[in-house]
Amino acid sequence: MQMMKRTIYVCILLGSLLAACTKETVNSNAQGPYGDPVLPAINFAEESAIIPAKGKVGDEVVLKGKGFLAVKDNLKVLFNGTAAPIIKVTDSTITVTVPELGSSGSVSAQIGQEFYFGPYFPVFGPFQMDTIFPSVRGGNGGIFNVIPVPGNKYMIGGEFSEYDNSAIAGGVNRFARINADGTLDRTYAYGTNTGPSGPIYPMVYMADELQYLVGGNFSGYDQVSNVYSIAKVNANGGVSQRSVSRPSGAVTPASALEGGFRGTVAGLFVQSDKKIIAIGGFRYYVRPNYNLTTVESGVDSLHLDSTMVQNIARLHPDGTLDSSYHYDLVNHQGKVTVNGSISSYYMLADDKMLIAGNFTTYGGQSIGRIARLNTDGSLDVSFNPGAGPDQAISDFAVQPDGKIICAGNFKKFSGVNTGGIVRLNADGSMDATFNAGEGADGYVNRLGLIPGGNIIVAGSFRKFGGVTRSNFVVLTPTGAVHKTYNTNGGVTFAGNAPLGQVWKVLPMTGQNALLMIGSFSQFDYRQANRIVRFTYQ
Repeated sequence: MQMMKRTIYVCILLGSLLAACTKETVNSNAQGPYGDPVLPAINFAEESAIIPAKGKVGDEVVLKGKGFLAVKDNLKVLFNGTAAPIIKVTDSTITVTVPELGSSGSVSAQIGQEFYFGPYFPVFGPFQMDTIFPSVRGGNGGIFNVIPVPGNKYMIGGEFSEYDNSAIAGGVNRFARINADGTLDRTYAYGTNTGPSGPIYPMVYMADELQYLVGGNFSGYDQVSNVYSIAKVNANGGVSQRSVSRPSGAVTPASALEGGFRGTVAGLFVQSDKKIIAIGGFRYYVRPNYNLTTVESGVDSLHLDSTMVQNIARLHPDGTLDSSYHYDLVNHQGKVTVNGSISSYYMLADDKMLIAGNFTTYGGQSIGRIARLNTDGSLDVSFNPGAGPDQAISDFAVQPDGKIICAGNFKKFSGVNTGGIVRLNADGSMDATFNAGEGADGYVNRLGLIPGGNIIVAGSFRKFGGVTRSNFVVLTPTGAVHKTYNTNGGVTFAGNAPLGQVWKVLPMTGQNALLMIGSFSQFDYRQANRIVRFTYQ
């Protein structure tokens, strides 16, 4: 009984408190319980808040609104986070100069610790998105690679099923040829029962054969089955194939290549002797053995010969496994490669391979997450990066002079503090002439080289070197943020974009222009569906 009384008293007390709170929340004058409502110190005009509505660095612009004069001593004006020189303040206008390193985005006012967001203002400069290029009609899925091909055209590969709003019956399935102006080349084969069964990543144009070599993660191409993550494709479409007689008497099409890989082929390179280097997330080379097929109830049953290989293998031009490349002839399997993952790879002019990623050994030998391989697949010990980075290398780019720019999640490289991006000499030692300062406040996952030496850095970050940059920045050859190439608003990712939102930056043949592809949905706050073209001066 005593407990019941206490419960009733508590309920009455809580009810009284709640009623009191509810009663005082809003009074008849629309004021809060603590007095008069707090009004903003300033307001931007709802229309024509900035004149002119666009401009370039150094232009004088006027912001319109009210309340500016009372706060002028504590007032800052920011162009996408970069402070602008203030020329004049009245109660209804602020006259400013578009600042160096200002970029497209919101113009805001800062008063102490308070921020007031104003109009969008596009900043133009010598490095710009080409708005004539049909980026808005790009791909409906990720574009993971682009390469130049004869006729001033480009091949693109990825995980898309439509490009350029083509409305082709059956779709544009993961592999397409486009014109230099970005439109789809409709002379290539598209439609129902074309393309691979899974995404395409690497692509190589083989000029001698007038064919494309493609890799990815698929098990069939066109209507040909047992095509395992690597294929040759004819110049105008269609997988390169041969005819195979089966035990049942049937003659069926098969890939022109004798074998492939179980898993993802992420990199492909054709050596000077026409042999093929494959790199990726695979553990087995597989080859359909049509001599061991059996017939069950009139249906052929196929046998796959499997050979263990880890991450790296070399094939003969016909697709058979090359057992002279990093191979254990006693145990009939590939030798041990890395103890982690490989994320970036490049074949040098002498057919040696550079690989980088998140590994600390190759073939049981210690190596600091970047290595050079001899032409037989063994570790080239003359390349010495020292301890290397303290975390993974996401990407690297080899300059024309042989120096190597590396980027990733690391904070130190061989004990030296870095901002997640360094440059190495050709022998693996650090290049002290390159300094990116504090680097990105997030992660960097892609690098691109602009002819002339400037460097594109992409990833997931809001600032680079203390400068506001949305996932995209251009650096000078020494690592500093470029003062005139960063007026764009950067990259916006597509809804479910994985790591690697920018996949590649490719200089366009004979032009001061670049193609960038990936899984992004906007560039410079304009719609750009996985492909964009830049021009630069």
